[in-house]
Amino acid sequence: MSAIVVLGGLILARPILALAAGDGSSGAAADAARLESRGRSLSPKQTAGLFELAARAKRAGRLDDADAVYRRILDDDPLHRLARRALLELARRRPLPGSSPAYDHARALLPPRFGEYQTRRFVVLSDADVSWTRLQAQRLERAHHQFHRFARRLGLEPLPLRHKLVCVLFADRVEYQQFARTKDDVADPWIAGYYSPKNDRVVFYQGEANPSVVEARHRLKQMRCEMDSLAREADDAAREGRREHARVLRQQQQRYRDHLQRESARVSAFAEQISTATTIHETTHQLLFHTRLQSPRIQYPIWISEGLATSFETDDPDSAFGPDHEYAPRREAFGKVLRADDLVELRDLVALTRLAPTDERLIHAVYQQSYALVTWMNRSRRDELAAYLRLMLAEPPGSITADRYRALFEQAFGDIDRLQRAWLKHERSQLEP
Repeated sequence: MSAIVVLGGLILARPILALAAGDGSSGAAADAARLESRGRSLSPKQTAGLFELAARAKRAGRLDDADAVYRRILDDDPLHRLARRALLELARRRPLPGSSPAYDHARALLPPRFGEYQTRRFVVLSDADVSWTRLQAQRLERAHHQFHRFARRLGLEPLPLRHKLVCVLFADRVEYQQFARTKDDVADPWIAGYYSPKNDRVVFYQGEANPSVVEARHRLKQMRCEMDSLAREADDAAREGRREHARVLRQQQQRYRDHLQRESARVSAFAEQISTATTIHETTHQLLFHTRLQSPRIQYPIWISEGLATSFETDDPDSAFGPDHEYAPRREAFGKVLRADDLVELRDLVALTRLAPTDERLIHAVYQQSYALVTWMNRSRRDELAAYLRLMLAEPPGSITADRYRALFEQAFGDIDRLQRAWLKHERSQLEP
């Protein structure tokens, strides 16, 4: 069990002693064992029996067990309307647990120095700066809010969270990379953050540890040393009576100071932009899969997964963001790809599931194109976009062929080539002359 303490808008969890035996929990344990035994005897297709099992669990006050039963039905039939409605209704009565297999796994892997912070919907495990950790926690909550706002606009029904989502924050980039490689099998640990579907957690390192930021800070430190040297030279010149020379040196020192202030602000803004955009991007992946707007049992084409995640990126999480709001860095990058005519044919893009990590040009083009395509669809093909997500959700587990990807796309959006022409006509009309 845990005692929950509110601190600075966050909730900190600390262990307390478990209840002693003889508190009446033995009867509840027996009920749970009977429900679990009954649940194992039913297949996901025996929905009548599973609904009755969920009803018994609710009557016994075992809301977590009822939640698990409804999700078992949805694992077999992701669009089962009655199970979805029942789960959404149950979520209104069921407190969101902080503990979960995802939490237990992450906690067991991390050193004791990692502090624990809880918000309404997230558990954050961090050894990074406390103020930055709190800021990250706020970004996670904002991502959740804007994600649900987008889902409502599309008429989609995300499943409620099963438990608080897990986020791990590292102060040190090298430790983050080692964790990514050895614990989550992340092939590219140089990235600033990632979502692990297998372990249902997002992982980041502090923006100030970004190599570009570290290098820029080092250059600023060198400039400060040069500025201090100018100050000493100016003082020496003044003491020796070389007033004009001292004046020139002090003017030069002031120019250094002004430049340092501008550059320091720019570097700080860059670090925050990377941190914010990456946090929102990866948390969007987590929300899409955890709420079953995307199924973890099939592989999605890159365009829809990364198109949705990039379309939520922002450097101003306090304002509205998401696919109906442009993110300038992505929009500018896509404009360059479009002007260079470096696009991937839509017929190929909609079936693309892998990118060679060495093909940086293709990676860049696919990500920017996916961003632009999803944001356009959100405005011009909103019903079709929602239909596509439902069609993908209904696909049986297993591999999907390129032809099947194209067939599903055309079932939702119509002819691929016709759609490409309409989309690119719009995009080219938006380019500045």
